[in-house]
Amino acid sequence: MSLRFRITLLTAVLIAFTSTIIGFATYITVSSVQLDQVDATLKASLANVDISPRGLPNDFRAAQRKERARIDDLLRPVAFAGVNSRGVITEVRLSGLPQDPDPFPTIPESLLTSGSKKIVSFVDPETTESYRLASRSLRRGGTVIALTSLFDYQNSLNSIAWRTLVIVLFSTLGGAIIAWFTVRRSFQPVNKMVRTAEEIAAGATNQRMPEGAPGTELGVLSDSMNSMVDSLTLSMKQLEQSENRLRTFVSDASHEIRTPLTVIRGYIELLVTNDGNLSHSRSDLEARALSRINSESLRLERLVTSLLALDLAETSSTSPEEFSLTSLIKDSFGDLAQLSQRPIELDLQDVLMIGTEEGWAQLLANLAQNISRYTSTDAPVGVRLRHTHKSGESWFTLTVDDGGPGIPIRSREMIFDRFTRLDQARDSASGGFGLGMSIIKSVVVAHQGELALDDSPLGGLRVEISAPTRPRQP
Repeated sequence: MSLRFRITLLTAVLIAFTSTIIGFATYITVSSVQLDQVDATLKASLANVDISPRGLPNDFRAAQRKERARIDDLLRPVAFAGVNSRGVITEVRLSGLPQDPDPFPTIPESLLTSGSKKIVSFVDPETTESYRLASRSLRRGGTVIALTSLFDYQNSLNSIAWRTLVIVLFSTLGGAIIAWFTVRRSFQPVNKMVRTAEEIAAGATNQRMPEGAPGTELGVLSDSMNSMVDSLTLSMKQLEQSENRLRTFVSDASHEIRTPLTVIRGYIELLVTNDGNLSHSRSDLEARALSRINSESLRLERLVTSLLALDLAETSSTSPEEFSLTSLIKDSFGDLAQLSQRPIELDLQDVLMIGTEEGWAQLLANLAQNISRYTSTDAPVGVRLRHTHKSGESWFTLTVDDGGPGIPIRSREMIFDRFTRLDQARDSASGGFGLGMSIIKSVVVAHQGELALDDSPLGGLRVEISAPTRPRQP
């Protein structure tokens, strides 16, 4: 059962219920008003009947003649009767037309002898017709009663009941039809949303929900659905980019690993004869082969170590600990100064932070290795560490400047991609595997920090790293 049908059905039920209540109240009101009018007619008729106390039958006949002379040709709605003290009807004046009077009903004896002055209803046991009866006592005994048939009264009420029923049925039917078309028109935006959702589910992620009236439920739903589609589209794009990066990573890693493996396999084939025995007549070849096997093995070891470091930086589950970032910087760049004999200026404040000490040690080691590989020994290096604040939190900023060749602006974004080496002439033995900056970025991101590359006042590259000293727990 569709929502439109249920709303229409509910509307029809409410209209039928309301119309029935109104019709029933109208029926009760009209019934009461008409019965009051019947009672008023009976009371007025009793008041106008003049009966002499000397003799009920004679006086009643005189009253009948007087009344008949006055309204001889009119319809008489009320019948009269005289009742003596013993409850016996002594005289009757019939209702209806004089030439075609209505039969006088059989009145229950209890009503004739009760002497009640209340206006009551009774049913003629012979004809089962209902009547209304009123009585008035005479001054010298006896009673005069007035009664009228309720046939017209009941017919009127039956007519009102049938008309009310017809009105309720037509009101319900008309209201249901109007509700159906109104709901159908109101649901047109919903139908459009459903069609758009089906298109989006089929892959048309460029589609958006039609906008509803601002401030309405459909407007809020449309905005929410569009926001959800935007989020899903962004997630799909990010997933696609991630898959592309993974394919590139696997391809590059395979290429990096295949090269040393090919060299090792080639030299082993040169060293081993067809029967599997080593050849001892070619000592120079053996020495060169062993040297190359050793260097390529070390190269594979460095690659695997770098990949493990990168994975550790991105997925490390090590519990955060407090450590001195200042001490790590002094150790890394102090070693660089001692080993390369290059001028290094350190301007460091004491910074204690909470995080992964191993990750930051790897980050600083990669910064120092990049400077050692890509800058000359006489190129100046400046390292500065300062406390800062951001959004009410305690942060630090690490700035590393060098006087090397720097990185072109157009290449500063791609330098963070894995296996990216700007100088393709360098091999991995001298220039690394292109994972250093990826590891640096991963460590910074893992600690909710920021990383930026810029031109250095020393003439080379400036690396600026900012991060909170107490990163928020995810």
